[in-house]
Amino acid sequence: GGGGAPFSGPPPPLVSWLDGEITRCDVMDRGTAQVTPKELVDAMHRECGKVRGARTVFAEVVDVVLNENDEVVGVDVKHEKSNELERIEATHVVVAMGPWSVRAETWFEGLKVPMTGIKSVSLLFKANALVEKEPAALFCAEDENACHLEVYPRSTGEVYICGCGGSEYVDSGRLMPGGDLDRADLVSTDELRVRAASASFLGLSKSVGTGGPEKTQTCMRPCSPDALPVMGRVPGFKGAYLQCAHNCWGILWAPVSGKAMAELICDGVATCAELAPFSPARFMKGKTKKGRKMGTRDVGEQW
Repeated sequence: GGGGAPFSGPPPPLVSWLDGEITRCDVMDRGTAQVTPKELVDAMHRECGKVRGARTVFAEVVDVVLNENDEVVGVDVKHEKSNELERIEATHVVVAMGPWSVRAETWFEGLKVPMTGIKSVSLLFKANALVEKEPAALFCAEDENACHLEVYPRSTGEVYICGCGGSEYVDSGRLMPGGDLDRADLVSTDELRVRAASASFLGLSKSVGTGGPEKTQTCMRPCSPDALPVMGRVPGFKGAYLQCAHNCWGILWAPVSGKAMAELICDGVATCAELAPFSPARFMKGKTKKGRKMGTRDVGEQW
């Protein structure tokens, strides 16, 4: 958690599954709940499935179909298993494909979606009884392995670790069709960062870290040049919207982002959030450029 005042009652117990001397242990916020991504996504998908006419299609979007007035009339997709092509009629299309949202540049003439994909390793360790009893989150400074670990015990019996450092920056050309990372299943895990992060965590907790992680994985965080999300109408096209570039907060911000976009589509304006700073139009004015920095500030690795 964060943002709350330090706990002023009796000192909390030391976190017994950590090794070494603990210099600070605070209850930062009593009103914070942890988000476990798969549980949240599965629950939202189940709820969406209850909507009349809803269906899930496992396919690659090949093109967005427009009429002569630049109005969305459908999408062409290639099905994942059969490779068959299908045109799905639609009056509204939201491009929410993470870093691969750069493909929208080929679907809407004049649109610019500058995007850097940041490959970030994460690890899952099995929690022991002490972790389940004392589920403390850790936020660590950068160490000798170039890791700045963040450690989150989950209610599902796992300890999730990110901040493994050494993230690879992937430019938009590699994310476009024909690039070496044009699909999510092509994203591989850097074993050097796995070993580095595993060693760092082992130094924090031998009782949990011994034996190594049960699972290693890599995400591709979508980052815009100004480090802000891209949300709103595609300028010059009716029924076309973008929602991407949420960096590492995509899961956390998903509910409010979805609500804001639903309001924009259904009511013509979002009232739960001000979307003007996130408009895709900001990249069509020649004031920004692709890269890892905004001015002299790194965008992506340092959150």
